[in-house]
Amino acid sequence: TFLASLDKRIQTQNKIIEELKLLKNTLRYRLFTQLLNKKNERAQIKDVLSYEQPNQYLVKNIDYSSNSSLIPVLTANKAFILGYTDEFFGVYNKEECIILDDFTMDMKFVNFPFKVKSSAIKILTAKPHVNLKFIFEYLAFLNLSSNEHKRHYISEIEPVEIQLPSNVQQKHIANFLSIIDDKIKVEFEIHALLIKQKQYLLTNLFK
Repeated sequence: TFLASLDKRIQTQNKIIEELKLLKNTLRYRLFTQLLNKKNERAQIKDVLSYEQPNQYLVKNIDYSSNSSLIPVLTANKAFILGYTDEFFGVYNKEECIILDDFTMDMKFVNFPFKVKSSAIKILTAKPHVNLKFIFEYLAFLNLSSNEHKRHYISEIEPVEIQLPSNVQQKHIANFLSIIDDKIKVEFEIHALLIKQKQYLLTNLFK
């Protein structure tokens, strides 16, 4: 009964996280739909983002560690952190960026040092007077996807035209959505602690 109660608490935590994700998606949709109804400067993605190939940041040894004090190895797909490496050379450490899988168009916003596994990743950074978090959320709003196994960024994403409000408005939208991101992160940390607690209890209850 005790373990069942803990399982129920973990399920509740999962529900909290999913509801927060849904809330963010709903608010993002409303914000950018409103943006499209206003008159703003228009720009193509290539005008607001620069890209870098990841070759110098590729991990050499894929026998990853679970030690989170090491350098995380990232993917733009659902897994995000594949593991950790003790390769402290060739680490991307240029503040915030977007990592984009050029084949699947999955992407992640990153603001910590990392290495990557795949050469299909493109590393995107903001050009002057552009808020990178705003552009990341805009791209998420556009919900870019493809079933074709090919590279998409240069041919299909860079030419996409978007509305670009003032830097103050960009920052306001980015900060508002970041507040929800921070809340989701806290709830994920609670979820991880609950899982860890259950594993500890299982180990000790059945000794």
